[in-house]
Amino acid sequence: MTTKAYFFLVILFLFSLPMESMALSNDRDQPIDLEADAADIDDAKGISIYTGNVVLTQGSMQIKAHKLTLYNNKNNELEKAIAEGSSKKLTTFKQRPEGKDNDFFARSEKIIYYLTQSKIHLLKKAYVSQDGDIFRGNKIVYDTKNETIVASSEKNKEGQPVANGERIHITLQPRSNNK
Repeated sequence: MTTKAYFFLVILFLFSLPMESMALSNDRDQPIDLEADAADIDDAKGISIYTGNVVLTQGSMQIKAHKLTLYNNKNNELEKAIAEGSSKKLTTFKQRPEGKDNDFFARSEKIIYYLTQSKIHLLKKAYVSQDGDIFRGNKIVYDTKNETIVASSEKNKEGQPVANGERIHITLQPRSNNK
């Protein structure tokens, strides 16, 4: 096996490692509390846009952003949230996983949370940490249902890594048999 093939298999294995399940079981039953400098709500289209120091809290979950766009379905249930920051002030997401003492924490320029698909996409300057494990890269996709994470470096239009682009970086803490 070539070194390149071995490296690919190791990276594939690392990205398939499960992270703990995302939310406390009662988070979705909690009311949503939202603060912002401005709001533009269109109930007919099911779209709400909040701007300026936005803070959304529901149970243990908290999203902080410059701009937050919420998309509701026909039953007025939240389907998707897009949180946007900037290169100077990243958007953040945190939530307490069930049975854990520490929060799952993520930050990036843009976070797209697909609630119906149970996926969180972190785009540009993406960073995820939980229990001392850290994932960094240009793009990170976390599947909350299947507890998997996929990270990738910056790529050009042809799908090739960008020269001097941000590569992925992973720090995994040793696991003791007592946990």
